[in-house]
Amino acid sequence: MMHSVSAKPLSGMRIVVTRPKSQANTFSEKLRSLGAVAVELPIIAIAPPNDFTHLDDAIRRLNEFDWVVFTSVHGVEYFLNRMSTLGISFDPLKSRKVAAIGPATARALVDAGKSPDYIPTEFLSTRIAEGMGDLKGKRVLLPRADIASAALPRTLRGKGAVTDEVVAYRTVLPGELTAEAVRSVFQKGIDLVTFTSPSAVHNLSRVLGENELVDVLRRTKVACIGPVTAGAAKELGVAVDLVANTHTIDALVEAIVNDRTL
Repeated sequence: MMHSVSAKPLSGMRIVVTRPKSQANTFSEKLRSLGAVAVELPIIAIAPPNDFTHLDDAIRRLNEFDWVVFTSVHGVEYFLNRMSTLGISFDPLKSRKVAAIGPATARALVDAGKSPDYIPTEFLSTRIAEGMGDLKGKRVLLPRADIASAALPRTLRGKGAVTDEVVAYRTVLPGELTAEAVRSVFQKGIDLVTFTSPSAVHNLSRVLGENELVDVLRRTKVACIGPVTAGAAKELGVAVDLVANTHTIDALVEAIVNDRTL
């Protein structure tokens, strides 16, 4: 396909955005501004915990923790919403040391009035522990998803920290996500599918089954936000064509624009 000099870099490309509805818009708008057709297919929905006991207990004991580590925007939002519901002021959180996995999570904290004390240069959860200083005997709270990886708490414990993991939110399959809905999107012809979390890849596999997942994605390019997401795709037999340099939507968009094979 010939592009004129003035053509936008992603002109005419059909790109699937698999983020939750609440987060898809920013990504889709960036792609559309570059000429792409953004096809939204949310394969994750975010839900509150089934049981708030552990989260509520941790919030009430916030003063006992030296660090609170947030690894997603959802973690921040659900944690702060719960503090608000319980009628607990944000002051105890503001007086803790807080780490955020990356710029979007940091922004959610800043918007609530707390600047993170630490953000790793590589936006990977296992990298967080490296910059938190001496953790021997320090108490670290991790408000996370129900299916979060064990790598971060393991790394923190390896540095001598006492970790307390609590479920702040759950990642679930959207009710309307069926194999038929997925097939109908891909039958229209797709140039690229984007994944921004391992659970997105796993959910698509749950809906289609591993064999059909591999078959459907073989006919298109696959882009992942970072190595953990790419690893989840490869474990399921999916070939990954692009991985963003840093774990951000902007870096993912940049990788798509710079890829000459698309």
